[in-house]
Parts: sequence; structure tokens; C-alpha cells
Amino acid sequence: MKLLGKAPGPGPTRTVSSTCYMCTVNCEITVASQGPEVLFVDLPDCQRGSAMLEQRDSPRRLLHPEIRGAAHAPWRRASWDEALDHAAGTLLRIRDAHGPDAVAFAVGYTKEVRPYLQRFAYSYGSPHYITESSCCFAAGYVAAAVTLGEEYGYFLGPSRANRPETACRLVWSNNPQASQLPYEKHYLLRSDQCPVILVDPRRTSLATKAAIHLCLRPGTDGALALGLAHLILAENREDKAFLARHAHGFEAYRDYVRTFTPERTSQITGVPAEKIVDAARLYAASKPAQITISPNATTHHSNGFQSHRAILLLSALTGNLDVLGGNRPWGYRLQEKNITRHKERLPALLAKSPQMGQERFPLFTAHYPEAQGMVLADAIESGRVKAVVSFGLNLMMWPNSRRLAKLAERLDLFAVCDFFPTPTRDLATVSFPAATHLEREALIMAGSGKIQRRPAAVEPRGEARSDAWVVFQLAARMGLADDFWNGSEPASFEERLQTSDLRLADLPENGKPRGVQVPEPPERIYAVQGFGTPTGKIEFVSTELERIGRNGLPIYEEPYWSPVSRPDLAKDYPLILTSGGRSNTYTHSQGRLLESLRSREPNPRLEISLEDARALEIQDGAWVEVSSPLGAVTLQAWVTGVMPPGVVHAFHGWPEANINELIPDGDGLDPISGFPPFKSSLCRVRPAARPAWAR
Repeated sequence: MKLLGKAPGPGPTRTVSSTCYMCTVNCEITVASQGPEVLFVDLPDCQRGSAMLEQRDSPRRLLHPEIRGAAHAPWRRASWDEALDHAAGTLLRIRDAHGPDAVAFAVGYTKEVRPYLQRFAYSYGSPHYITESSCCFAAGYVAAAVTLGEEYGYFLGPSRANRPETACRLVWSNNPQASQLPYEKHYLLRSDQCPVILVDPRRTSLATKAAIHLCLRPGTDGALALGLAHLILAENREDKAFLARHAHGFEAYRDYVRTFTPERTSQITGVPAEKIVDAARLYAASKPAQITISPNATTHHSNGFQSHRAILLLSALTGNLDVLGGNRPWGYRLQEKNITRHKERLPALLAKSPQMGQERFPLFTAHYPEAQGMVLADAIESGRVKAVVSFGLNLMMWPNSRRLAKLAERLDLFAVCDFFPTPTRDLATVSFPAATHLEREALIMAGSGKIQRRPAAVEPRGEARSDAWVVFQLAARMGLADDFWNGSEPASFEERLQTSDLRLADLPENGKPRGVQVPEPPERIYAVQGFGTPTGKIEFVSTELERIGRNGLPIYEEPYWSPVSRPDLAKDYPLILTSGGRSNTYTHSQGRLLESLRSREPNPRLEISLEDARALEIQDGAWVEVSSPLGAVTLQAWVTGVMPPGVVHAFHGWPEANINELIPDGDGLDPISGFPPFKSSLCRVRPAARPAWAR
């Protein structure tokens, strides 16, 4: 598709290869410009990408630095020097008065600034570097690390490879039509694919294509995985030779799953017993079979970490690890040099002060190179954290987010860098205007081997600057310029390229990508080097979990708030609330201020079943109040056959109706990963008046 900008005038024009960053896929695009104006953009068909010119040209863009004395006080325009001097000076005063661990450094979107801010946090002396990974992707990484080894990463990239060898796919809570390019043309939705077993509480478009759809009660994924394992073992369908050589704790696991009969599993999950039997037989009989798993849908539960482990172990049980068409390690890919200095500097910092979340979630911080930010509210409330420096941060992503928003008002400094006014900026004291992806250069090194120096296709509007520039300027004002290549972003690119055979001069300045060959590794490399766990084997019983006093088996426990665990609560909040399903209109909370996107999806919605809507006398398109013990939000009802009775689904990322305000934090967090229970909670739904902000 082509986006048209300004009509060309007299004078030279410039055309560059670039990438779209309206999500994080970095699809290749071509941008033509003339002076400060974009003439056109060629890009793949994508609703989100179609709004990139509106994002740059919006009259609501933040274009100048601003400061104020406290949250909610009037903003005052400042020069860059004044705003940077104020932020840097406050950080130095806080470090002198309270120590460097009184400051947290946080990144949301864009992710391109991540390595620079992490390096800045450690150079400043704080171990508290956090990102949205505290509630996104990372729990799956850690679960795979303690079970299979870190070489299996997020169990993501290779698990979505479309290989001709794959004889069956067990797709666990993926909805590609709404979340994965090319959306409705995604290979999983094609009729020429191998049989698909879909696990999802919603009847998505993929459910209509699947050979078997296991429509489970949200939060019971672990029980379903254990039930599938029970039948595989009961019918002697496991890979005995593989397990004899490469499994640790298998006999204890076998004993544990004996109780997860199809009948008991059905009682827990709501999936008919005969479907559980059929799915287990199809998956076990298909060689090779592949588990295609969401790193979030399975871990956004109070029991998500162990449930995710139970799912991963199905691939081990059937011998489908590290074979073409099965589930392979992810270590064999292009990776840029790590410039964060995480390994060099963090140990010394931890000797003085633990990371945020380290004491409560030690496996998370041990395996993931960040602090666990879901306890930020606790850190501020206790007085431990007195300032936050952030880039693209979204406070709405926290559970019980009203609590964090209130506590953020206490901060001595809250610096944000963003494109637009946001609920997070509403609480800040320093505001830096950020350059969009069309206005900033970046180094892109994809795992596939693509390397690209993306140029700034056009100059920034107003006084907007790149996130990296802001970090470098703050560092210089704190005497850390030498740590940041003396302000040269190209010099930092040169260092990041050191893991490849290329130098910056080898990359075309017009943004054309270069490729380096990433060879496909041999199969079954574990036969030579084992698995990257303490025992060198697949840990059906995790020795790392046992070391911290947790059950090493992938045990199933009821969600924190469920009709079973809290029947008292379910009397007043009888519906199961799941949230965060993707929309191909928006990337999380982004884009709500862009009219071209907002016109397509104007209001926050609640998916509700035909049966529940009828019982509650709710019409399609009517407004409803959704409440939990933590509060209430107003959403527009979407009465649909996608939802099973008793379960409702709310889309996330809406400032007017932030569903995460209803989700518990504290004891509701997963006790191992710290992830919030976004996907399984309780709520009440009743008719409501149309809100004033509704469209």
C-alpha cells in the first residue's frame, strides 16, 4: 500500500529504505521526502502502519520539552538545556541523599532505546532497570530456561516456523488474524496446512479451521496440559528412548499426572473428556508435532509459570524437541553485541542493593536481565524508589493500576519521553518530546541475519529528539559521556555490530538492508551438549524451583480469583474476566489519538456471549459497567458467539476504560514470575449509561 503525504514542490527529493515501527516487527518500507515533508511511504498492507504519517503530523504531538514542580501542576515550556539540566541535577541530588538505588529506569515503547537506558541505569549505579517484560514474554523465557535451558529462549521464534515437516500443530492461545502479520493471510489460517489442535477460551477464526478446538476455562491451561500428558502416558505414547536419556524427575512427573484423568481434567477445564482424548492421541501420533505457543496468554495467570512449564513438557514427553518441524532451540540466530554491561556491572550493584523484585521473584531476576517491575508500586510506597526515568512508559500496564498512579504522585522526579500526552505523562514532572521512527535513525539486527542502518527519513518536527539522544545528553550532564561514546550514536552502532562480520561503513546509508548468513544448526544438538539446565537434562522436576523452596513439578493450582478458589467472591462477581486479546487496529495502548485508527475501532469493548447477554438483558452495542473488588470501568458490549457462557473478554490499552484497574496485584501475582493475572479473574457486568467520552 502507498501512503501519500505532501505534494512535491521544486527542488530535490530523497528516497530511503526504512522500517515501520507502529509495532515492533520492523517491516521494510520505502519513504520519499522533500525537506521536512514526507511525500509518500510504500509499506505492506497493515492498518497500524497506515497511520504512521498521521502519527508524525498529528497536532497533538509533543514538540517541546516541558517541566513542572509536581504531578498535575501546570506544565511550563523549557529549553532542552533547562529540562535536561533539571532532570540530571535532580538525579544527582537523589543519589547523594538516598543512594543510586532510589531511582528506577523504565522503558515501554519504543524498544530501540532499551540497551542505552539499561547501560545508563548501571552507570548511574541503580540495579532497577525495568521494561514491559515484567508482564510480557519474560515469564515464558524463564519457564523455558529452568525446564529446557535458556537456549530455548521464549519457545517462540522456531515454534512459529512454517516447516513442511510438521505433521500437527498444537496451537496454544494464538489468534493470528488479530495479532500476527499478515493477519487473515497468516499460514495458520490456510486450508493446506497440517491438522491444528487449538487451545483457546475464545472461538476465534482459527477455531473454525482447527481439527480440534479445546475451549477451556481461562486459567486452567496447566490442568489441560497435565491431562494431555496423562493420556499420552496411559497409552504408552511417550518417547521412551528419549526420556530415558534426557529426562530428570520423570518418574515423579509420571506419578503426578496419574490423577489428571480425562474426566477430572474435563471437570477442571470445562473441555469435554472425549476432546481431550482425541487431542492427546492426535498430537502424540503425529511426528514431528509442533507446539505453537503464546508467551503471554499462558503466563498471564497467577498460576501461569507452572502451567507454561506443563505445556512445554509435552514437547519433551513426545520427543519433539530440536527436530525439524518440531520445537527447536532459538540460540542459533544473529544477535547484536550486548552493550548494556549487565554482566560486568550488575553483580557489583547487587552487592550493595537487591534489584526490584529480586527477593520475591529470584528466578525472574536470575534468568532475565532486568528487575521485576510489577512491584514498582510497593517500592514507591515503601520509600525505596523516589524517582523514575522513563521512555514510552505505560502505567496502565500494571495490575490495580490506579494504585500505582496514585503512588506515582509521590515521586521527586518522574521524567517521561513520548510522542503524545498519555495517562503516564499526566503524572510526570519532566516531559521530553520523542522523535517518531520516521525521524530517528536506528540499527536493526534481526535474528534471521538482516542488518540495516535505518536512516532518519525526515527531520523531527519541532524540538523532538530520539530517545537515544536524550539518554546520551543526560549521561553527559552527569559526567558519563565516556560511557556513551561521547554522544555519538553511530559509534554505538559500530560496537553493536561487532558480533557480525560487518562494520557501519558496510551498510548503505540509504537504509538498504544487508544480510549475513545464519546457518541452520544440526538437529538434536542436545545429544552432544545436553540441555542448558543444572542437570544437563530436561527438568520435569526443576532443581532451580526446588532450590528456592518451590515445588519442582509443574503443579496445577487454581487461579487466584476463580469460581473454584473464591466461591465467596464469585457470588458477587460471577463472570470470569479474561483480557488483553489483540486487535489489529492498535498496538497495546498506542494509536488511540490517531483518528484514522480510532474511526475503525472507536470505543473500548467487552466481548460477551449470547447467553450471558440475554440473561443480563444487554443488547449488542449497549454500554455496560464491568467491576471487580478493585473498581469499575465502562465498556461497550460486543455480543458475540466468540465467547463461551460465563466468560467475558475485555480489550486492553484504553485510557477511558483501563481494564487492568480491575486486576489484582499483590498476592494475585504469579509467585514465581511476578506476572499479573490479566487472563483469569472475576467480574460483574451490568447495564450502564453511555459515558460522556463515548463515540
